[in-house]
Amino acid sequence: MRTSDVETPAVLIDLSRVRRNIKAMSTLAESSGVALRPHTKTHKSPGIAHWQVQAGSAGITVAKVSEAEVMAANGLKDIFVANEIVTPRKISRLCALSRQVKMSVGVDSKAGAEALSRCALTEGVTLGVLIEVNVGLDRAGVLPGQPVLELAEYVQTLPALSLEGIFTHGGHAYSARTFEERDAIGRAEGQAMAETALLLAQHGIEVERVSVGSTPTARSASSIPGVTEVRPGNYVFYD
Repeated sequence: MRTSDVETPAVLIDLSRVRRNIKAMSTLAESSGVALRPHTKTHKSPGIAHWQVQAGSAGITVAKVSEAEVMAANGLKDIFVANEIVTPRKISRLCALSRQVKMSVGVDSKAGAEALSRCALTEGVTLGVLIEVNVGLDRAGVLPGQPVLELAEYVQTLPALSLEGIFTHGGHAYSARTFEERDAIGRAEGQAMAETALLLAQHGIEVERVSVGSTPTARSASSIPGVTEVRPGNYVFYD
């Protein structure tokens, strides 16, 4: 088929370029010594998600419970919902998924943690949680440092929750006007997360995942010692 034969509007994907982009980010993560857990919000395709896992990704990231359900139904085994889920019905769906695959979810408040705990306890499962940290996007999360420590200490008192780590999304890097500004945002993102993880460790809370996000900051944020995971998404297409 010729491109002139395609009805518009349409999205045309160069799959060979997608494959190259996937390999390049996997190589970057490996060279930085961090796990890669790509966000699937850009492609929303289980097929492409499988390509990412085959290239070395530790798992995938989604934004919604419904996206996690689709990915799990299509064979993806380790899924992180990088968002706060607070309604009982959606938490119940998370719990159902956790019986099939490894699930984790974001939390940024005591009320949210309590809702997760109540539902997971009722459903007889344990939910993995990561505290969202606000490093500058100002969309969600608690501030780095002491606010994270206070929430982490509280989460650890709740039944049916397992504190796996902390995560952030440096999405404000998309507004950077220069490469230097972009990389400075990424380094600040990684530094804030590493320092917060160290604070937790000093208070006896060891977290396995110190997770940063966004395609623009993937290289600079993941270069900071103490960061263990990176979650870029846009890189598959660079749309």
